[in-house]
Amino acid sequence: MKMKGVVLLAVGLALTGGCSPRSFYENAAMSRAHVTNRTQSTEVLMGLPAPARPVPVVVYDFQDQTGQFRNNEKFTDYSSAVTRGGYSILVKALLDTGNGGWFTLAERGALKNLLQERQIVKITRGEYVGADGQKLPGLPPMLYGGTMIEGGIISYDSNVMTGGLGAIYLGIGGSAQYRRDLVTVYLRAISVETGRVLLSVNSSKTIYSVAVDANFLRYLTVANLFQSEAGFTVNEPVQLAVQQAIETGVYSLLMEGALKNLWQFKDQAAGEKAVAEYLARRDGKEEKVMAPENGKQ
Repeated sequence: MKMKGVVLLAVGLALTGGCSPRSFYENAAMSRAHVTNRTQSTEVLMGLPAPARPVPVVVYDFQDQTGQFRNNEKFTDYSSAVTRGGYSILVKALLDTGNGGWFTLAERGALKNLLQERQIVKITRGEYVGADGQKLPGLPPMLYGGTMIEGGIISYDSNVMTGGLGAIYLGIGGSAQYRRDLVTVYLRAISVETGRVLLSVNSSKTIYSVAVDANFLRYLTVANLFQSEAGFTVNEPVQLAVQQAIETGVYSLLMEGALKNLWQFKDQAAGEKAVAEYLARRDGKEEKVMAPENGKQ
């Protein structure tokens, strides 16, 4: 027994000593960092026709308003159920719309830092001169938006639908279980000049989780039992679901605004086609088209 223990200890030390820090991230099991893949909603936003003129907008915040923590049956987990990076996702969605041609976006999420940095630049330019001895120019005015976009992640419903299926025959069996969650976001467009709420839309995205198990049970002899199990679980990332819900909300906001003539497409025919596709997605009525501008046919 002592000899066996010494051998096991030696093998363990050899394995541990052979694992350099570099080997932990340079092996076939580890993947390199990559740019996040575009979702179907991203492709829809980027493929929208150009606007007649860009819409100046500002976004101050986009919070998780669910107040829910991550579901964990084993111990108390105070991690939020959904991402708190909704603001960053919304900003990217607005910049992706029409390949960046739809919205002129002014920074407001880090407004305090931006104003502080501008103050530093203003003081520096006021106290020093350029290489030619001339006074340095002042800062140009900041961008401001005509429309403010507000909203948030308003619900995350766990276990909206659960189910499973399993069977065992002659010691061979398998089972499958699934769960569906639902995340919902709201967006509204507000006129900065009047404070009027121009539009309000919502969008939802389901989140699927699937678990598949297989097992094999067989008596080799009276006293010897052989059993093996295998399985896998696939969980759809909540962050990607929130991203698609926000992107779909931006898409709905833009199209509803086009229907109300709050903004127009540069190519009227392409705009009418895009709105018809949106209506087909929304309620399956393709015969509706965008109302002609100013009531003209």
